[in-house]
Amino acid sequence: MQNMSIKFVIIALVSLALLYGCIGDSVPQEKYDSLSASCEKAKNDAASALAGEKGRTDMASARLATCNAEMQSMEQLLSAREQENDELMIDAAVLAKAREKMDWAGQYNLAAAYYLDAFGPGKLPNTARMNKIDVQVALLNDAGLAAVWNGVKNCQGITGCANAKAKVIPYIGNQTQKLALDAAAIVGAKSG
Repeated sequence: MQNMSIKFVIIALVSLALLYGCIGDSVPQEKYDSLSASCEKAKNDAASALAGEKGRTDMASARLATCNAEMQSMEQLLSAREQENDELMIDAAVLAKAREKMDWAGQYNLAAAYYLDAFGPGKLPNTARMNKIDVQVALLNDAGLAAVWNGVKNCQGITGCANAKAKVIPYIGNQTQKLALDAAAIVGAKSG
C-alpha cells in the first residue's frame, strides 16, 4: 500500500511538471495566426474540393438516371418486341397448319389434273397416265379416293365405267373444298 502511495505521488509530480511545462511555454501570436490562417485555407480548399466532387457526383448521378431511364425504355421496347414475336410465332404456326391443308388440296388438284389427262374429253388412258394417277392416289393415302379410283380401274361395261368415272372428279372436288374450309376455319379461329 505504501508502494502504491509512492507511485501516486510520483505520477502527480510528473503530471504537474508536464502541465507546468505546457502552460509555461506560450505560443507566439504570429505562429497562432499563421496556423489559424493555414487551417482556414485548408478548410476552404477542402470545401471547394468537396463542392467540385459534389458537382461531379451530381452530374454522374444525372447521367446514371438518364442511362437508367433509357435502359428501362429499351427493356420495355424489348418486351414489346418479344410479345410481338410470340404473337408472330403463333400466327406462323396457324398459317403453317392452314398451308399444310392447302398443300394437300394442291395434291388433290394434281390428282384431278392427272385423271383428266387420262380420262378427260378426247383423251385415251395409257399405262404412263394410269401410273401417274396410281402414284398420286397412293401419295394422298385417302381410302375414299382409292376406292373411287379402283372403281374406274376395275369397271366393266359402258354404263358401269361411265358411272365409275363420273365419281372421281366430284370426290376430289369435295376433298379439296373440305381442305379449303378447314384451312379457312384454322385461320378464322386465330382471328376470332
